[in-house]
Amino acid sequence: MFRNMGLRGKMFSLLTIFILLFAIMGAFTILTIQEKVILTAHEKLKGDIAMGRSLLEDKHPGAWAVREGKLFKGETEMNGNFGMVDRIGELTGDTVTIFQDGTRIATNVKNASGERAVGTKAARNVIDKVLKEGKSYIGKAQVVGIWNQTAYEPIRDEQGQVIGMFYVGVPNTRYDQIVEEIIKKLSIMGLVGILIVFALGYFIVRSITGSVGRVITGLTGGVDEVISASAQVSSSAQQLARGAGEQAGSLEETASSLDEMSAMTKQNAENADHARVIMEEVNRIVENVNQQMDRMSEAISEIRDSNAETGKIIQTIEAIAFQTNLLALNAAVEAARAGEIGAGFAVVADEVRNLAMRAAEAAKTTNELIENTVKAVVNGSELTQTAKEAFKENMEISTKVSQLVNEIAAASKEQAEGIGNVHKAIAEIDKVTQQTASHAEQSADASDRLNDQIGKIRNNIQDLVSAISGAGKTDDEKVRRFEDAKSVKTAPAPERSRISGFGLLKRAGLGG
Repeated sequence: MFRNMGLRGKMFSLLTIFILLFAIMGAFTILTIQEKVILTAHEKLKGDIAMGRSLLEDKHPGAWAVREGKLFKGETEMNGNFGMVDRIGELTGDTVTIFQDGTRIATNVKNASGERAVGTKAARNVIDKVLKEGKSYIGKAQVVGIWNQTAYEPIRDEQGQVIGMFYVGVPNTRYDQIVEEIIKKLSIMGLVGILIVFALGYFIVRSITGSVGRVITGLTGGVDEVISASAQVSSSAQQLARGAGEQAGSLEETASSLDEMSAMTKQNAENADHARVIMEEVNRIVENVNQQMDRMSEAISEIRDSNAETGKIIQTIEAIAFQTNLLALNAAVEAARAGEIGAGFAVVADEVRNLAMRAAEAAKTTNELIENTVKAVVNGSELTQTAKEAFKENMEISTKVSQLVNEIAAASKEQAEGIGNVHKAIAEIDKVTQQTASHAEQSADASDRLNDQIGKIRNNIQDLVSAISGAGKTDDEKVRRFEDAKSVKTAPAPERSRISGFGLLKRAGLGG
């Protein structure tokens, strides 16, 4: 289908695809810029609230406390102390407030009538987060009915109880305006780009029948856009330099955290070594118990063999008793035949028979006791074997645990070495960050020089247009155009103290 289209149809199809892609990229760029602007605002507020906290500690040393219903910092009453919040506000460009519980007691925030909003309450979500949960809050919140990008942190007394809040913030409209300006510039650049593409497409369809003057006009518009883009590059380079300064501070904090992690890792390695020594002692005890169980098993086997021999002896005694009983019966029979002469012998035979019967009963009872003993010995032997196997499993488990403890110790040692390497890498990153800041400043200077050259190029294009059209320009007009081109410069970037908390402390006379 695309092959069957004419040149005009193909060109317009390509232009339509280009417009759609450009619109998608523009929307993605706007969303990304908006997100980055808010993240930048949050990072700035973090630095500002840290600077404000340091300034309070320096000017009013001591703990926070509530006395007689008033909030004190050391020996200074903060209720109505507007000088401190105004000073921090001047340094940061933020609105600043000190809260007692959820009520403003010192602030540079003003209400609709232009008065300080002392006595007003913080937003409910902020109170829940900071006062009730004891956590910091960074994000969007209402301040006296106006949406702001805010940063709150709890104020604690010496006992750690939350007794107030410290706040810095910036009205959300300021960041909305920045985003709107960026959107307008992108829209203008996109519209100009689309118009240029449509114009070029139209010229191609018309077999490039347009005049050279219109092409030069398009180039002139492109030069103006390059000037604007160069200004933005210069501003971005300066912002990059400021961001590099902030990143250097963050890297220093990261290095400190890594030192703490390294100390904890070394402690873990020492604990693992101690656990390894304990496991070796446990293995020795389990092995000793296992040997004693082997000896007890051998003793039970000997008892079982002895009981078997005793059973044989009892059986022999039963046989003798049985034979004796038979002999006694025979003797009684013979005594009866003898008459009176055998009467005494009959009494003896009867006693022998009674003794044989009692011996048989005793042998039987002893045999039953021995059988019960044998059963108990067999059960004891089985329990001993079970216990022996259990101790064997315990010994295997102890061996595995010992191996794991050794592996943990080795891993802790490797982790400590890895943290040391990371610490070295952060030092290298800090060095690169400093170089990046320097390069960003150089890029801003190069952008200014590029603006000068673009102004000259635009004047040359206008001279070419004049030469083609045959309409000459006076020297005064050329000078005026050159001066106009030179006046297109990058807007000066805000002072670094607006962004860097360390710079703020230096300006306040607190920095090192």
